[in-house]
Amino acid sequence: MPLLDGKVAVVTGGGGSGIGHGISLVLAKHGAHVAILEIDLNAAEKVRHQIEAADGSATVIHADIRSSIDVRRAIDMVIEDRERLDIMVNNAGVGLIRAVAEASEEEFDQLAAIDLRGMWLCCKYAILHMRRQKQGSIVNIASVHSRATLPQFGIYAAMKAGVTGLTRGIAVQYGPDGIRANTVSPGLVDGKQTRDIVGKISDDVEGYLNDFVKRDQALPQLIQPEDIGNLVAFLASDHARMITGANIPVDAGMLAQLSSRQ
Repeated sequence: MPLLDGKVAVVTGGGGSGIGHGISLVLAKHGAHVAILEIDLNAAEKVRHQIEAADGSATVIHADIRSSIDVRRAIDMVIEDRERLDIMVNNAGVGLIRAVAEASEEEFDQLAAIDLRGMWLCCKYAILHMRRQKQGSIVNIASVHSRATLPQFGIYAAMKAGVTGLTRGIAVQYGPDGIRANTVSPGLVDGKQTRDIVGKISDDVEGYLNDFVKRDQALPQLIQPEDIGNLVAFLASDHARMITGANIPVDAGMLAQLSSRQ
C-alpha cells in the first residue's frame, strides 16, 4: 500500500520548478490527492498535468495566501471536494537579500505577509478542519536560516525563525487533538529561484554552485526538490506518528560545519 494512500494534501506554492513542485510530485507518487494552492495558475496546471500523467491525482486552486478570504475559501473547497484534509504543507514563500538597516518597511512587510502571516492563515484554517477530524499533519517549510544565517539575510532569517516558533506552538497546542506539526529546513536547493538568486551574485552560476557544495556542504551535491518532498512525505505519514514540534534540516550537512571546507 502506498505511504499516503487515500490521504488528501494541500501544498501552497506547489507549482513552478522548485521545492513546492518536488513536494507535490512526491506526495502524489505516494498516493495522496494533492491540491496545489497557487497564485500562479499556469505553473500549477503544469504540475497537475505531470502528476496525472504519472497516474496521480491533483487539483489546482487559485489563491493568494496574503488574503484570509482566499485561504479560507481554498481550504473549504478542498473539504467540499474531498470531505477531508489530512496534510497541510506550507511551502509558499519569498526571499529577501538585504542588510537589516538597509531594508525598507515595504520590503519587510511584504516578506512578513507571505512568509509568516500567510503561513499562519493556512495553518489556522487547516486546523479548524483537522480538529473536527481528530487528526492531521502540518509540515511548514522554513530554511537553514532559521538556525544560522549570513550577512544580508537577517530579515529573512527572522521570518524563518518565526515559522519554527509557530510550528512548535501548533504542536503543543493541538497535539491532544491528534494534529502533528513539524518544520523542514532546506539548505541550498536546486531550481529556478536558486539559480536566479545566484545569477545576481555571480556571472558563472554553475561554477558558483559547484564551489558552494564542495566548500559549504558535507555532501558535495546539489539538493533536489524531491529530497525535500521525501522528508515531507515521511512526516505526513503514519510512520512519523510520534514526531511533532521538530525542525529537521535537509541541508547536505551545511549546519554540521563550523566553517567552510576550503
